[in-house]
Amino acid sequence: MSDYETIDHSFGPFYDSDSRILILGSFPSVKSREMNFYYGHPQNRFWKILSSIYQDAPGDDIDSRKAFLSRHHIALYDVIDRCDIKDSSDSSIRNAIPTDLVSILNKAPIERIFVNGKASARYFFKYQEETTGRTPIVLPSSSSANAAWSVERLTEEWGSLLSPHLLSFVPSPSSSRAIRFYEGKDTNDGYLDLGGSLPLIRFKSLDSIPYINACFTTKLGGVSKGELASLNLCFGRNDDPSNLAENFSRVASAMGTDLNHVAMSSQVHSDEIRYASDHGPDDIMLGGECTVKVKATDGLWTDKKDVMLSTTFADCVPVLLVNIRDRKIANLHSGWKGTVAEISAKGVSILGSPSDTVAVIGPSISGNNYEVTDDVIEHFKNVFPEDEWGDIFEIKDRSHYMLDLWAAIWHTLIRAGVKPANIHFSGICTYENAAILFSHRRSHGKRGNMNAFISMI
Repeated sequence: MSDYETIDHSFGPFYDSDSRILILGSFPSVKSREMNFYYGHPQNRFWKILSSIYQDAPGDDIDSRKAFLSRHHIALYDVIDRCDIKDSSDSSIRNAIPTDLVSILNKAPIERIFVNGKASARYFFKYQEETTGRTPIVLPSSSSANAAWSVERLTEEWGSLLSPHLLSFVPSPSSSRAIRFYEGKDTNDGYLDLGGSLPLIRFKSLDSIPYINACFTTKLGGVSKGELASLNLCFGRNDDPSNLAENFSRVASAMGTDLNHVAMSSQVHSDEIRYASDHGPDDIMLGGECTVKVKATDGLWTDKKDVMLSTTFADCVPVLLVNIRDRKIANLHSGWKGTVAEISAKGVSILGSPSDTVAVIGPSISGNNYEVTDDVIEHFKNVFPEDEWGDIFEIKDRSHYMLDLWAAIWHTLIRAGVKPANIHFSGICTYENAAILFSHRRSHGKRGNMNAFISMI
């Protein structure tokens, strides 16, 4: 081994004003110093792990990797800024001078600090914990020297630790159609709530109504395995019934209720909406074994307290409605067929008093990513006025279009009498958040389901 060298960190931190997680190494390896960027050794599994977690390729050059990090709100740096070191050996480090992490924390909205491996953790606790006031999460090292951990095992462990911080919002619309349509509308209503027993997506507009309890689940925090991992809430995916019972129980507990107060629709892509109460002639309550659901309906509504309405999704659009005058709520499943059938308008009509109705268009596939064929568009042309077509879809080629269900539902709600100021978009695309949300299109059907829940308390 060569003699000690005194080396400065030559390429500094990578972060921007949207960085939400900070991953720290100890000190750059020889290969990283030669490349002048992080994790330059081809045998280090770092980039391969992140590529699998995000289902996105970071590329091999520095610019591509920086773009990848920016897309996914990741900051990178090291714990040590200068030290005496032999080659790339962490164990040889001496006379270490720590990096300035406080300046990054002051400039970027870092939610959590992660350290890559035990050496990074050791130096962080020695030099950085007191000055930053942060306690990091320790990730198993991505180095090839950590031979006990396969890349598959590393991906699973890193994914479980990083996932609660991976939520991203739909980027600024790139097409003139989307820019025109979304201007002035509330497109950032959803947020990830990490304060309870499960990571849950909540909605600022519904949080402001004191008697409403609502959420949308993520992949995270359940017990299902494989492509259903981990918080699968779908009955049609050959999941173990005991997994479903546990997953539903965890959500109910996180929402402050139990399974005996949950009513779940059994969807058929229709405009059918049924009433849910605490007791009734139909078996509508979700029992302890998670086997009883409301049959053949894509929407539920109630005027009863403590009845938790539940609908299930993996790209289709959840539409949550609250009549704030009469205290009635609805939970609707609006795929393209339900959107064409204008299920949202039917829900508004059932609840009554459209001008007093608040609507949330929840996490689902966005118009940026929803490509359909011309036969689907013909259905929309037959239902929506021609002057709305430019907001709802745009042509991609001779037989393919990009379809914006959010815009279509907005127009449906407006025609139903809901005030524009009362319509809110979560701004969360399932396709673009495959690390944290199930997406049928992104996974090619290999996925579980998430649910939207709403109740009055």
